Amino acid sequence: MKRNTFLMLLITWVVGFVTVFQWRIQDRAGNEEFSLTDDGRILVPIAAFTEKTCEPKQKIGFLKMHKCASTTLQNIFLRYAHINDLNVILPLRRWNYLGSPELFSLKLVNDTPWHHLGYDIMALHTRWDHSAVKQALGGDPIFVTIIREPVDLFESLYSYYSLYSFFEKTNLYEFLDKLEDEKFKRKNDRFVGKIGRNQMLFDLGFPVKDFGKEDKLKDFVDGVERKFDLVMIKEKMEESIVLLKHLLCWEYKDLVYLKLNSRAQNEKKKLSVNQADKLRKWLKADNYLYMKLRAVFDRKVEQFGYKKMEEEKKKLSSVTKQIMEGCLSGKKKPAGENLIQEMRKSAGCRLFALDEYSFLDEIKIAQWKRADKKELQSVGSR
Repeated sequence: MKRNTFLMLLITWVVGFVTVFQWRIQDRAGNEEFSLTDDGRILVPIAAFTEKTCEPKQKIGFLKMHKCASTTLQNIFLRYAHINDLNVILPLRRWNYLGSPELFSLKLVNDTPWHHLGYDIMALHTRWDHSAVKQALGGDPIFVTIIREPVDLFESLYSYYSLYSFFEKTNLYEFLDKLEDEKFKRKNDRFVGKIGRNQMLFDLGFPVKDFGKEDKLKDFVDGVERKFDLVMIKEKMEESIVLLKHLLCWEYKDLVYLKLNSRAQNEKKKLSVNQADKLRKWLKADNYLYMKLRAVFDRKVEQFGYKKMEEEKKKLSSVTKQIMEGCLSGKKKPAGENLIQEMRKSAGCRLFALDEYSFLDEIKIAQWKRADKKELQSVGSR
């Protein structure tokens, strides 16, 4: 009798243990628990229970387009590269440009001590030359960029680069009034040779002399559509991140982001409908690019599935919330610049908020060390 009772208790305990174990796995599968290490790595316990159906892409060419939330995206790519010991295409000097107004070429980086390591990630401002970037990365890279509604983009450029001074103390409203004035010759000039009219096409490498040639513009934009695996949309940032996640086969923990280098709403100039239309007409080439590639993006979202997209956006939001709460544990969540400053104080979270120059310096040091190590190994094997 005692033996039977013992067996019954044992069976009950085993069944209970298995049930609890399964529940914990299911609970984690639905509610991933994240922990952060001091070097910025995000540990996900559930990884042991998930099955990947694809391999993460680690050869990526990202065109950092001016004033298109590209600093935010750049931080994602630099973070991933730094944590996974990938090599970023960087110049030797402390600078965040690779070319422009000249096109990108390998000669811009072939004097670096890490050049012989090969490259995995392109994520700096440049004037795009697709074949040169592809050659620099080698292998079979994924190519991505991001674009923005041209009127909003130009307003942002005008403010950020203080074009008021460049255009002879002309504010944006006065600039728009002068657009149709034949005597206002400077309207087509570019600040430091690279900031101005049709900025997105300029960054993509389209010749300024061809801005008004519709046949060449159409062929060029068709080429952009073919060559880039994903052209994200600044106004559709969450959807863009979801599509990027599935394109790269990354985890959402890799794609959590803060809005970096952005202005407060009250700093933005409000344009009337007529002013916006006038500016859009002047930016006709960029507007063609935007409308064509926005339609391509919308089709990608449709093919992905609207319901699935909403579910994925919720996952992204959930992961972001968990990581932010972990970074700001026990603190009232600040906003804007205060949030960025608070994140920089946390060893495990600082990479999310690190400014571009500081991040590039850290990556250069890491790549220099890898280059030295490889050189020592090469000498030792002779």
